[in-house]
Amino acid sequence: MSATPPMSGDRGAIAVSVIIVNWNARDALGGCLESLVSDPPPGPWEVIVIDNGSTDGSIEWLRTHAPEVRLIANADNRGLPAANNQGIAASSGQALLICNPDVVFRPGAAAAMVDLLDRRSRAGIVVPRLLYPDGGLQTSAGDLPTLVSALKGRQAQRHRTAVGTPEGLWWDGWPHIEERVIGRGHEAAYVVRRSAVAEVGVQDERFRLDWEGFDWTARFRDAGWEVWLCPAAEVVHLGGTSIRQVPFRWVVSSHRGMYRYFAKRRPAYWRPVLATLFGARAAIKLAATAAGVAMYERAHRDHRAHKDHSDPDEAPPDAGPSVG
Repeated sequence: MSATPPMSGDRGAIAVSVIIVNWNARDALGGCLESLVSDPPPGPWEVIVIDNGSTDGSIEWLRTHAPEVRLIANADNRGLPAANNQGIAASSGQALLICNPDVVFRPGAAAAMVDLLDRRSRAGIVVPRLLYPDGGLQTSAGDLPTLVSALKGRQAQRHRTAVGTPEGLWWDGWPHIEERVIGRGHEAAYVVRRSAVAEVGVQDERFRLDWEGFDWTARFRDAGWEVWLCPAAEVVHLGGTSIRQVPFRWVVSSHRGMYRYFAKRRPAYWRPVLATLFGARAAIKLAATAAGVAMYERAHRDHRAHKDHSDPDEAPPDAGPSVG
């Protein structure tokens, strides 16, 4: 890192706390930190990295090249929500910028998200306009899932006729150029209001990896907080830096997350039904993974044949991440 974020002893002076959970993503993490230092959030800020038992030299790299970062080094992988909660507990900013290590903030992105949080009094979560490394648009907005949309997954949604409209689990083809309330956002990078977290509570640590964001968003919305898209903030998401290392674990964990999300919101007699449905779905995905199908890459089907659709009339029919 070429500069040092203000890390004063007065923790109350911090305006923005950046929280990054890392697991074996050393190279990507360096790029993320450099982009923040090059164009930092407004006001005094801090960076907290929670390392979940990396074995790729991430901790040594941070101590050597970024000693100003507040490092929490876990002996093993505690899971994403537990590590996020460690970062929240250690932070003092009124705005919490939570991100993956595999994102790069374009100039002004962090400031734009914090500005929106300041301007919109009921904004609890703010998400940026995500881009692929080649500049193509990555879908970052959608609705909270229904049981049917979760079971069908991303591939089924891609064949719907209303491509380009703001509806469905992921708003594929929608240009993401309007500052507005959305159903939920991608969790690669987002800003959260500390006072909203104090009301809603931290992330549910029973979600090890995947679907903790769906659950947290639903709880924010149940409490009357809004989720906003900030198109002025552009963030490049490399994608899958950690997930690709453990494809089978990702499939199992994501389906456990699906089960837990819906089990929390339905009577107890639904649990055997949900377990059967999501267990069968996971078995299919695991079999495909064992057969050599790259499930993460399939979820992020190639968008490069389409234009970067800043014009609503040029929205491609297929873009963005997936849970299915």
